[in-house]
Amino acid sequence: MGLRQMKAERTRRQIADVAVTAFIEQGYDETTMEQIAESAEIGTSTLYRYFPSKELLILEPFSEVLDYGRFLRDRPADEPVDVALTSALLDLADEFSDDSRRIPEIRRIIDASAVPRARLWDIYLSSRADFEVALAERMGKEPTDHSVQVTVGIALDLFYRVDEQWKGDHRTDYRTLFRQALTSLREATIILPALPADVRTP
Repeated sequence: MGLRQMKAERTRRQIADVAVTAFIEQGYDETTMEQIAESAEIGTSTLYRYFPSKELLILEPFSEVLDYGRFLRDRPADEPVDVALTSALLDLADEFSDDSRRIPEIRRIIDASAVPRARLWDIYLSSRADFEVALAERMGKEPTDHSVQVTVGIALDLFYRVDEQWKGDHRTDYRTLFRQALTSLREATIILPALPADVRTP
């Protein structure tokens, strides 16, 4: 990453941090783009260059932790698929944990606002599709292959279940809960619905 790109990324993170703080303290609807620019000590035109709309600011904390495909692609190319997938999920859980103090508050704001809530769903669907592409590349299959999509579905459902557990009790660190969930899969009985080989489908 070049110096200019590093500076731009640093500015982007600073703006997002200032904005999220304002949303939590003042409320999403009550916070204006002008107030965010002033607090971040930048011009309004600069703010809009980085974030063309306010909903993109509230969604920024989720843009990286939902980038499942990136975490998988960052793993060494020669890693076995199961090792790469597990390591990628652990890396993702670690990054989520770094922002975990604010995530519940941000999520409450998003859930109460129609436009950001819809955009978050779009981000999730796009991220899931990219995750399928990244895993398919590792498995040597097409993204539409059932084995790829079911594997992705299980991985994402695991995050959902850990998230629900963590939201109910913040006393346990998120990464700890996620590792416990992964460990439990070793002895889990997972039944996949499948027709016997000698049964013909219409």
